[in-house]
Amino acid sequence: MLQDGTRDDVSLRDTLLRPQLYRRIDAGHPLHTAALYRLHLAILHRALAGPTDTQQAAQWYLQGFDTSKIEAYLSLYAGRFDLFGPQPFMQVAGLNPAKVGENFRSHWTRLSTEEGSPNTTALFNVEARPGGDRSDTLTPAQAARQLLTHQAFTLGGLIKRFTTAAKSAPVATAAIFLAEGSNLQQTLALNLVPYTPSMQAGDIPVWEQPALAVADIQRLYADKEPLARSATGYVSRYSWLSRSVLLLPEEIPDGLCVRSIGFGAGLPLEGAGEGSGSNIDPMVTLRHSRDDKTEPYPYKLSRDRLLWRDLIALLPDPAATVGESKKGNVKTKPGRSAEVLLHAREVMQLAHEQATKTLLVKPPSQDEAEDWDAPLPDARAKHPVIPVQVFGQLTDQGKAFALRQESYTLPEAFISDPDKFRNYIRQALDDAGTVGEALRRSVFALAEGLLKKDGSRSPDPADIRKLADQIPATPTYWQALETPFRVYLLELDSDPENAAVHWHAALRRSALRGWATAEEAAGRNAVGLRAVQKAQGLLLKALGTLLMDTPLKDEGGTSDQTSIQNG
Repeated sequence: MLQDGTRDDVSLRDTLLRPQLYRRIDAGHPLHTAALYRLHLAILHRALAGPTDTQQAAQWYLQGFDTSKIEAYLSLYAGRFDLFGPQPFMQVAGLNPAKVGENFRSHWTRLSTEEGSPNTTALFNVEARPGGDRSDTLTPAQAARQLLTHQAFTLGGLIKRFTTAAKSAPVATAAIFLAEGSNLQQTLALNLVPYTPSMQAGDIPVWEQPALAVADIQRLYADKEPLARSATGYVSRYSWLSRSVLLLPEEIPDGLCVRSIGFGAGLPLEGAGEGSGSNIDPMVTLRHSRDDKTEPYPYKLSRDRLLWRDLIALLPDPAATVGESKKGNVKTKPGRSAEVLLHAREVMQLAHEQATKTLLVKPPSQDEAEDWDAPLPDARAKHPVIPVQVFGQLTDQGKAFALRQESYTLPEAFISDPDKFRNYIRQALDDAGTVGEALRRSVFALAEGLLKKDGSRSPDPADIRKLADQIPATPTYWQALETPFRVYLLELDSDPENAAVHWHAALRRSALRGWATAEEAAGRNAVGLRAVQKAQGLLLKALGTLLMDTPLKDEGGTSDQTSIQNG
């Protein structure tokens, strides 16, 4: 995406040598976009041999990259970035079905998350098998994006090419986090986590390694247990060959296209996809373990809730050793935030300090201030913030059923005082959970009252739950809170106390909106009115604990207190 908001296909050379010209990478597909970012970061880590520390990353954020080093690197490995060359980019050159067997041939849709992979549900995969009877083609650019995405996000499962079942890609099911700047240069600098010389040793991307042959892959699967390989650092995780692929180009009047591919199992990754110890994936957040015997696990996007409801999971307290389970409090191992977010916070601190010093030494004239095409607007802003993009696929029983990309803006409080920011978020989400639970229990009590009617015998709990689940009060409550929570985040910088008051007002309005759906379901007859009157007490009690500086009005113009009592 260019700075004026238009979109265009450009080369890696353009985006790496002139990133300040672009606002962001936007492939129009969450996983394609994430895969392209990971490729850019891998190349920059190798070309620039860094950053060695946060100071260097902040310098790149403010002043740009050393383009001579990037140019030299791209020239050195240009042949390995040829999609159809002798050592084709991110592929296995010898995997031509004409030589290794037609069972290795697939339609290009085998690489797609939603257009034919056997790892997708019927929501996407309408064909009975990968590709079905399709014969459509891809342009080389489209094929490159599909290839990159498949290597990063493909799910594990049956494959029957080199082996019976292949392992998942490194970040197949994890949520991927990315801090954003005002342009692509800033975004890349914010996500280039320090890469020290000791980390660089042996951490080589696939395009710098000797080209893999079919025989190399066969040896990995020769024994009953595959010979797994270890990722050696950030770069190897960003460029992992999860599958053996060979794009088979065809000549058509419009130029080269890709219809078929050679396809088989790739490099089996040893250990968890997100890594462990010092060898971790910087774009993945780990939640605290379930107990002191298990390990922290990656945060995944959920079918039933958006990320904002779990925002505290992105800000784990490294000192916390107690978590919650169905059995109560348990000792746990602390999780960790995505390294890119922690790094972005430190870079923004340094960049803001540097920009402030520059302005104090030489403030802009009035003409400069009016005409200033500032390359660093967020660094000079009164309140620097960090927009965050989150990418991922939603899976169930080994199959993908949805893709998602979410955006949030973390305020200056996240940068200047992360502990206080964590406490703000924890309290806000706890309050929302308290009201949400009260609403859920009130709905359950309402369902019980409707089924019980005037009888003395209590209805079956399963019947109560079934009726309660049909009343959309709780989903209505949570859906109405997404926008107010974003407002709450931004208000934290100016007035945290007022932000809390506004947040509690939003909780009250959303709960009443949800309860209105329950009242409507109950009906206006005697049984319904009696059930509503008895059931609303739990919700009223929770609403009474919320902050309120002045009487608030709901959408109908009545006060909150009378609205719930009068139905």
